[in-house]
Amino acid sequence: MGSLTVKTYPFSQEGNECCRIEDKGKDWPVVYLINNDSEIYIGETSNLYNRFKQHRENPARHKLKTVNVIYDDEFNKSAILDIEQYLIQYIGADNKFKLQNLNGGQSSRHNYYQRAKYLDKLDLIWNRLSAKGLTNHSLLDIRNENLFKFSPYTTLTQEQNIVCNGIMENILDSLKTGKEGTAVIEGSVGTGKTVVLINLIYKIVNASRFNIDPDDDLDYDNESLKLLMELKKQIIRLGRELKVAFVVPMDSIRTTISKVFQASKSGLKSSLVMGPLDISREHFDIVFVDEAHRLPRYKNIMYREAYIKACSRLGLDYETSTTLDMIMKNSQFRVLVYDGDQRVKETDITPEQFADTICKGPVYNHALDTQMRCKGGQPYIHYIENILSAENNLEFKEIQNYDFLLYDDVGKMVDRIKELDAKYGLCRTVAGYSWKWISKGEKSYQSVLDKGLQDIDIEGNKFVWNMCNREFLLSENAVNEIGCIHTTQGYDINYVGVIFGPEIDYDFASEKITIDISKFYDSNVKNGAGEEDVKTYILNAYRTLMGRGIRGCFVYACNPNYRKYLSKFIKSASDKGNIT
Repeated sequence: MGSLTVKTYPFSQEGNECCRIEDKGKDWPVVYLINNDSEIYIGETSNLYNRFKQHRENPARHKLKTVNVIYDDEFNKSAILDIEQYLIQYIGADNKFKLQNLNGGQSSRHNYYQRAKYLDKLDLIWNRLSAKGLTNHSLLDIRNENLFKFSPYTTLTQEQNIVCNGIMENILDSLKTGKEGTAVIEGSVGTGKTVVLINLIYKIVNASRFNIDPDDDLDYDNESLKLLMELKKQIIRLGRELKVAFVVPMDSIRTTISKVFQASKSGLKSSLVMGPLDISREHFDIVFVDEAHRLPRYKNIMYREAYIKACSRLGLDYETSTTLDMIMKNSQFRVLVYDGDQRVKETDITPEQFADTICKGPVYNHALDTQMRCKGGQPYIHYIENILSAENNLEFKEIQNYDFLLYDDVGKMVDRIKELDAKYGLCRTVAGYSWKWISKGEKSYQSVLDKGLQDIDIEGNKFVWNMCNREFLLSENAVNEIGCIHTTQGYDINYVGVIFGPEIDYDFASEKITIDISKFYDSNVKNGAGEEDVKTYILNAYRTLMGRGIRGCFVYACNPNYRKYLSKFIKSASDKGNIT
């Protein structure tokens, strides 16, 4: 681990002089943190003495009191940039301090020689900072926190940064010309689409207070910096802040992101986060939409009266208009995240409606291809897509760095998920909507057990559907309950156990997956939908559930034939050497 140390100095001339006489005080790469009781600045430099002096002369730092410097014999420029960026993200999520870093234009994260070795130092660095009272939480806890996963301080990958800059150019063009426009980000599950949206929202909300400090050591990407300063110029020209909304169609994840924005000390507010119908009430400069494939239409919708009123406010025909029409009508520019393979119910806007609606103005297409969520990467995502489509000539594939296992005993799979939850946290079991929700309305998990109202019975193993709809995955008893697509979509899970229900099977004679929709009980999906559409929604839901796991995905299939089919492509958990 080298000779990693963290030394503390007063943020004063005396402390500055101490750095001058340090062995690594003038010509060595270091990471440093300057703080008082409530605010902190995190930076990196190869000349600590000079950088210390520059900060002391910066009025923005005058109220800070203490400097902690991270030294290591093995540090180099790439390593300290990376560590600095991670600390900004971790400290931001830890939420002990308000960050003074404006980080919006920081360069994209990149690979470099022995990067894994340097990232291994992060836990040690965090422990040293914790010992000095600079943190509230452990790194394990932070990595499971939504304040970390949806952090505006997340440094983008090069691919994400290119998309972010491209969309910023689209927005600037719209602001300069006054013309409408729509940017669409396409990408499969786990490619970081939401991270890009939050990064853009953060930049726009904070653009007017961004200033270039000639002494600042933030490593800005030149293109990002230029775009950020141009955005500030346009805001000054308009004479007001831009009116921004972040639309999240699914209730559970909307609640989570709203709480993250409210808790974040980044300038983001919960009032930015809205449901689709909220957009009908006022006009916005820019509307960001996460999971735009889940935007509702009137067909099969549960809140019909509110929908009709929203359409009436905008002069739209509620029977033919979708919530995307509302967004188009009440905004100058839209940024839409879209993945048609994640449509899971008849209420969701159709691909045809989506395409027809956005083409009413200029459309800018952007794509994210690199898998960011699961350690199995894009090969795993493509593999499960092929498995669920019963791709001809598909052969067994070894998924590297990922636990992909098939169980023949659902009880053992659930028990293993619970064991891993105790170790890593945030490990959950989910299933297709293949059992009636007989426990609905019960006040507690214990009351369900006492009354024998367990929803799911698989060979004597009895389970209960999620007891809450909002933020189920984060609820206290979630590891003992079974989630569904509606309480899971949009979230990351360390390990996910997926139960394929009785409705899905495999016919070896025709070599096709078969689905019996009479054994599927989600009325919101089935009502008004054709049989083939329902089958598509079911497969989309399973595909999305299997893409939730960061470290691994475990699978159990109720039907023996389907389990046999899956065994051709997924390692058995019972095989020696495959126990996670």
